[in-house]
Amino acid sequence: MSKSVPEKNARSSGSAGSRRPPQKKEVLFHGIPVSPGIAMGPARRFGQSEIHAIKPSELKRIPDSQVEQEVELFYSAISKTEKELASLTDKMNKGGVDENTTDILEAHLLIVQDKVLHNDVIGRIRKNHISAEQALNLTIRHYLDVFSSMKDPYLKERADDVKDVANRILNNMTGMSRSTLESLTDPVVLVAKDLTPSDTALLDRKKVLGFSIENGSRTCHSAILARSMKIPAVVGMQRLYDKVQDGDSIIIDGYLGMVILHPEEETRDFYREKMAREKELYFDLLKESRLAAETLDGYRLKIAANVDGLQDAGELFSLGAEGIGLYRTEYLYMNSAMMPSEEVQFGVYRKLAESMKGEDVVIRTQDIGGDKNALFTSYHEANPFLGMRAVRLYGEYPNIFKTQIRAALRAAAFGCIRVMFPMVTCMSELNHLLELVETCKNELRKEKIPFDEHLKLGVMIEIPSAALIADEMAKKVDFFSIGTNDLIQYTLAVDRTNERISSLYDPAHRAVLRLIAMTVEAAHENGIPVAVCGEMAAAPEFVPFLIGLGVDELSMSPVSIAAIRKVIRRIRRSDAEAIARKALKEGQTADAMREARKLLERAVPDLVNVISHKIEQ
Repeated sequence: MSKSVPEKNARSSGSAGSRRPPQKKEVLFHGIPVSPGIAMGPARRFGQSEIHAIKPSELKRIPDSQVEQEVELFYSAISKTEKELASLTDKMNKGGVDENTTDILEAHLLIVQDKVLHNDVIGRIRKNHISAEQALNLTIRHYLDVFSSMKDPYLKERADDVKDVANRILNNMTGMSRSTLESLTDPVVLVAKDLTPSDTALLDRKKVLGFSIENGSRTCHSAILARSMKIPAVVGMQRLYDKVQDGDSIIIDGYLGMVILHPEEETRDFYREKMAREKELYFDLLKESRLAAETLDGYRLKIAANVDGLQDAGELFSLGAEGIGLYRTEYLYMNSAMMPSEEVQFGVYRKLAESMKGEDVVIRTQDIGGDKNALFTSYHEANPFLGMRAVRLYGEYPNIFKTQIRAALRAAAFGCIRVMFPMVTCMSELNHLLELVETCKNELRKEKIPFDEHLKLGVMIEIPSAALIADEMAKKVDFFSIGTNDLIQYTLAVDRTNERISSLYDPAHRAVLRLIAMTVEAAHENGIPVAVCGEMAAAPEFVPFLIGLGVDELSMSPVSIAAIRKVIRRIRRSDAEAIARKALKEGQTADAMREARKLLERAVPDLVNVISHKIEQ
């Protein structure tokens, strides 16, 4: 395996001749890249007072004369927190942040205004003669214990909301307000154990160069916000927070999921050059945003965007998106106090369709389950990724599915909407879904409500069983979209967010490529197109494989579109097909991967220099 410049430096910095103090040696940390870009500057640790368990021996009684002062302190903190959340919600609404995140903040505001919470805290202050801080801690710990004992995963997750709100109140009570995020005077690289959506929304792009947190995944709220705000970010960065001090020199590589603490001068020079190339490359890429995604020998692909909320269509077009290849509707259900009605969903889908001005909008029906829970998933499962998820819930909650389909059918009359079903495993599931769609059409006809009679329907191929019977499914639907994230995970039995086994998560594994090849072949034999909407579509090193296997469309995070377009326009399909053929042969996948990298180095050297710093041994 090739070495990277930072890895080389990290090893050499520990040599016997080094004069640096041990704590200042260059150290390399690996995490999960969630938002591309490079950030380099002084570190700033971000942490606040936190709710914690209080032992009876730690309780300190206050004099009678101080009781009402503590009550007033609590009310003052509540008032400050209310104003803080209201101001933040208003700021986010004006800034165009997706509605799901503002829903979270509004839910947090309701918790702050909860009179039961107020009465519990004030009751403890007056009855037990303890401080407002201790009373809040005791009350919230009681609430958290109640939530954690619940079997309902949705309600268990609400414990995080309660804790987040309580920490916000506590910080206002102790003077450690999160407003420090808004009052930064100099650019910094933020290092934290965690960032809530409300924390992330406070980040000033001019002051926060990038951030790294210990928790999180590619799909956590903070990661989604980071991408929309174009802030380089790495999550899953274990053990970093405790090793960083304010002012330490630090580099975040949001392309490769790396953080370099105390970088040596050679490493800093390397990244300065990389950042200069990144800026130059960005403007060069935008110049090609209106050009077709076509290989040098004339193979035309479509490039679309994956979105989670009501995205700015103008921005998508400016980045070169040719439509929305994946709209994740589950975010309409998550973090919501009530089920989104047909009218609410119809309004969202119609707005999306109209804003895209004739380009396709592919709506994925809700993929609740696994690590994504909603109000109606009221049960506990030992292994939720293999349990009641996505289409398996539709049989148990048919009205939820029908409401979504009716809304999509109606909205499709106002634009080019397509609908696809996630996590389909067998023909009986698919047939049942198609029957429900026909039922919805019949209902709308009887009600004389306009809808698109010819709404195109598709299936996400993300389970090995679906790929193996793709030839049967292709006869029933209008298109396929391959969800490589889950396809890889289920094929290799590897959780890609688990850093202990992350090396086993291999998109170029021959078994995965075979399943993709089977899917494409089955689709084309039946005259339907195939898209790839997983992370693999946004990775330049895998684009030759996907082109070589014959996919028709790549859909990805908007920030990746320009780079992938350039890769497509600089390579030949014939070269990509040779690489794909080699990858499918026993014992030659590694050679094919090396050839793909060499192809990129020849075709897009400027891009390779920015997104990767690997060098040949």
